[in-house]
Amino acid sequence: MNFSELLKKYENQKQYRTSDGLELLTLTKKLYISNEISLQNYKELVRQIDLSCDRAVPTL
Repeated sequence: MNFSELLKKYENQKQYRTSDGLELLTLTKKLYISNEISLQNYKELVRQIDLSCDRAVPTL
């Protein structure tokens, strides 16, 4: 699963688009715990979520 697939899965489950990284991390953890994604995939998704959140936060 890649980042865009994660976003689509979230949108399908919740019926809205999120910009909150914590909500995406929660879904990613649930997918890992339920063995829907591997540890490698989990780590990559967490890294991508962190990067997307860094870009969304304006710097002063």
